[in-house]
This record gives sequence, structure tokens and C-alpha cells, in this order.
Amino acid sequence: MASLMARTAGAVLVLLGAGGMGRMFSSRFLTRLRLLEEARRLVYLLKGEILYANSSLDEAFCRAGHRLGGRMGGLAVQVAERIGEKQGRGFGEIWREEVKNLQDLPLSKEDLGQLEEFGRQLGYLDRQMQERTMLLYLEQLELSIRSMRERRQEACRLYTGLSLAGGIFFIILMC
Repeated sequence: MASLMARTAGAVLVLLGAGGMGRMFSSRFLTRLRLLEEARRLVYLLKGEILYANSSLDEAFCRAGHRLGGRMGGLAVQVAERIGEKQGRGFGEIWREEVKNLQDLPLSKEDLGQLEEFGRQLGYLDRQMQERTMLLYLEQLELSIRSMRERRQEACRLYTGLSLAGGIFFIILMC
């Protein structure tokens, strides 16, 4: 009797854990989507600051970062502070170092690579080329965001379903 109760409790715990893992994967997917949308808003704010307010890069990043908030806003503020320190480093190097601090976020290598490339090109160009760089990055972001939105519901169901199926399979193997 006690053995049956222990097995039942174990099976319930395995199912709960598997369901939790599915929710975690779904949450990471949705967090990645939110971060890409934040990056898009950041670039739009930067575009306004650089092209229309005629701000320098450090001013543009500082203002945009404070207005945006969140993790991407924090990235912009940090970049602005590092530019303001005037340690003789180029913008591309500062940007690359700050983007590396985002490794703990659920962004893909492709997302981080595009973000790093955006900043690397942004710092060395005149305003017209900066605008083109921002438009190119916005296009890349739009494609990624659109793709993720189309797959959002399917991916979240798949993560949850496969996790639960894996949990059930594990329970069957152990019994």
C-alpha cells in the first residue's frame, strides 16, 4: 500500500516537473519575443534622437534608454555611460562588450550577432549611413518578430505537450 502511494506521488511529481519545464520553455520563447520588440522600440527611439533631434550617440542612447526602460533600455544607458567616460575606446568595442553582458538572456546567437553587428556599424558612420544601418536592423527585427508571432501559439503548445509526453514516458519506464 505504501509503495503504491509512493509511486503515485512520484508520478504526480514527475508530471508536475515536466509541465513546469514546458512552461519554462514557453516563457523563454515569449521573453525572447518581448526582448526583440524592446530592441525594435530602442532603434526607433535612437532613430528619432539621432536623425531628428540631432543628438550625439551618447545623448541619443541615454535619452532613448531612459524613455524605453527594461533590459534594452538599460543596455542603452550603460552604453551612453561608457561613451561618456571617454576611455579612448571606440563605440563598436563598447557596444560589443555591453552586448556580451546580454548572454544570460534567452536571445539566440543570431539575435545577439545581429545586435552586435548593428552597434558595430552604427558608431563609424555619418547620419545618412546610420539611418540606413538602423533601417536594415529594423527590417531584420521585423522578420524575426513576425516569424515568432506566427509560431507563438504553436511553439508554446509544443513545449508544454512534449514536456508532458516526456514526463509520461519517464513514468512508464520507471514503473
